[in-house]
Amino acid sequence: MKSPRKLILLITILLMALVFGFIVIDKGTFQINGLIIFIIALTAILSAYLLIQTFKKDKEKKEGFALEDELSDQIKFKSGYYAYISSMYMWLGLFILKEHFPDIETLLGGGILLSAFIGFICKIIIKRQQ
Repeated sequence: MKSPRKLILLITILLMALVFGFIVIDKGTFQINGLIIFIIALTAILSAYLLIQTFKKDKEKKEGFALEDELSDQIKFKSGYYAYISSMYMWLGLFILKEHFPDIETLLGGGILLSAFIGFICKIIIKRQQ
C-alpha cells in the first residue's frame, strides 16, 4: 500500500461507509427499500471499479508504461463531454418528475449517483470504440 492513490481511495471508501453508518444510527432503524438497495449497489459497484482501476494503474506504472498519453486524454475528454450532455438531460428529466420523489435530498442524492453512473458508462463505451 505504498501508493498515495490507493490510500486516498481506501480512505474515501471508508469515509463513505462511516457516513452511511452514522445515517443509519441517526435514524435509529435501518429500513431497506428499493432506493436504499439501488444506492448501496451503485456505490459498491463504483467503488469496486475505482479500486480495480487503481491497482491496474499502479501495476502498469511498476511495469514502466506511461500512465497518460494522447489517446487516454482524448478518451477522458470525449467521455466527459458525453457524460456532461447526458447528465444535463438526466437532470431535466429528474426535475420534470420531481413530484415522484419523497423529498429533495432523495432527488439530489439520486441525481448525483446517476451522474456518476452516466460518467462511468460513457467512459466504458468510449474506451470500447477507440
